[in-house]
Amino acid sequence: MPPRTLALFLLLAACAKPPPAATDWGPLPPLAHAALAEWHAWGHVERQGWPAAPPADTAATPARFERLLGYWSVVPGGGGVVAALRRQRAGLLAPPLVAPGGPDAAPQVATAPEPMSIYGQPFWSAAFISAVARAAGIPRADLPSAASHARYIDAALARALADPAGAAFLPEDPDHFPPRPGDLLCADRRQEAPYAHWQARLAERGHGRPLHCDVVVRAGPGEVAAIGGNVDDLVVLRRLPADPAGRVLPAPPGESRFFLILAARR
Repeated sequence: MPPRTLALFLLLAACAKPPPAATDWGPLPPLAHAALAEWHAWGHVERQGWPAAPPADTAATPARFERLLGYWSVVPGGGGVVAALRRQRAGLLAPPLVAPGGPDAAPQVATAPEPMSIYGQPFWSAAFISAVARAAGIPRADLPSAASHARYIDAALARALADPAGAAFLPEDPDHFPPRPGDLLCADRRQEAPYAHWQARLAERGHGRPLHCDVVVRAGPGEVAAIGGNVDDLVVLRRLPADPAGRVLPAPPGESRFFLILAARR
């Protein structure tokens, strides 16, 4: 689908009618298909580039909360996070013992859901990638479940370097490689001295670093559409500007720098 057609499609989907099923986007690699299905489940929130204002709907609906717990359930040690988040929510939703109007007044319980930002820590964007990778059937040897992006990126790099002919993902430079659906587009969230190239990560493998990856679901001249978790506290599709060759343009100053594409083997 050409990028202008994609933009029109997304606009109509957001404003005129419910979004189409994931299968209506045409044939997609399993990872892109799994990410798109999650995006639909979260209400198909869409963002253009790097907007300053948060989206209008950030409510922690029961369905969104349960999906968040599902992401944590595939991560080693995630069961403890699931239990902690359930306790946190139960405490927030418990009715007050004494109503504001006095001991004889009926308890007043808020009807509007709390915002998802309340459950934003631990950060869950890597758990989201882990969950869609499992849903897509990607072997853990190629992309393990992890609570941090750095951990599964290190594993993917090690696998690619040790067995480039058999690895499911190969590292590419976003400045020169146009991403395709099913690829992971990764950024360094560190503002001071961010990675200029994915090879810089090799010297720091095993060390923590604030990284972030999204799943590319549509790409072409002028635009790359990618879905990530814990973006504005939701699962969000971001439409990123690309050059005529389909290479994602550099992020503006103050935003996370793209340094790696984990290109899915075709």
